Amino acid sequence: MIQYKYSLDKSSRKSLCPKCNKRTFVKYIETETNSYLSDEFGRCDRETECQYWATPEKENNIVFEKKHIPAPKPSFHNLELLDKMYTNEKQQNNFSLFLETIFTREEVFEAEQKYFITSSNHFKGGATIFWQIDNLERLHAGKILQYDKVTGKRIKTAEGKGLINWVHSVLKLENFNLKQSLFGLHLIAETNQKTIAIVEAEKTAVIMSIFKPQYIWLATGSKSGFKYDLLKPIKDFNIIGFPDKSEFEDWNTKSIELNKVGFKIKVNDWLEKTDYPKGSDFADVLINETKNSK
Repeated sequence: MIQYKYSLDKSSRKSLCPKCNKRTFVKYIETETNSYLSDEFGRCDRETECQYWATPEKENNIVFEKKHIPAPKPSFHNLELLDKMYTNEKQQNNFSLFLETIFTREEVFEAEQKYFITSSNHFKGGATIFWQIDNLERLHAGKILQYDKVTGKRIKTAEGKGLINWVHSVLKLENFNLKQSLFGLHLIAETNQKTIAIVEAEKTAVIMSIFKPQYIWLATGSKSGFKYDLLKPIKDFNIIGFPDKSEFEDWNTKSIELNKVGFKIKVNDWLEKTDYPKGSDFADVLINETKNSK
């Protein structure tokens, strides 16, 4: 059996990829000493999305085959679809009705216009569409969620899963390649404000934009959305992360990694130190305080 001078590490250890900044990078080792080579030599496990693979100098005519699989191009909705939604959907959604129990109709209307929120007859009516529009005015997706108009909480199935769907799925668009963006990303093209606040839920971003308008409020859309791919468009901004209760450690760890590659992120830990239940967010806190003060 040929003993190669260099080989990819066969252990389970993964490092940050120099290209995509995800912990999916397998480094090369020198087989004789079992020591790692410098950080640029290795292969990213994300062969389809990242494709980074840097090999050390080859000896004994060793040939390393590189697979180049081009990433599928993202799909975008036509902006005319959004105009059509404004025209055709007359029913007010449950989320907006809930907001009007806390804020004035004028404040709610302004927030709806700011984030291009529309309604959907999906889930028996009253559902909300949160549109993902980036800073280049590309319409990535329409996320359909259903809320209770009294409590403002997500309505769930008997199995405990939140009611969620996507506009491209409802419209049965074939070969639609969903590539998400931050919710509210379009707002960075319209302001000189350099501080961005990041939360998890779209609902939270909208509510916080009314409570604390001094920040640009964006949402990752999920717990795992606090990552390089989604945050890259706001790399030059000052960013404050406001994770849900119990998510601080994860977001803070990721922020440390991202700051090493040029981000300017601070993660707020105030909520983590409170007695609020796991999963609470800053909107829950301010809504609770507002209702108690009435």
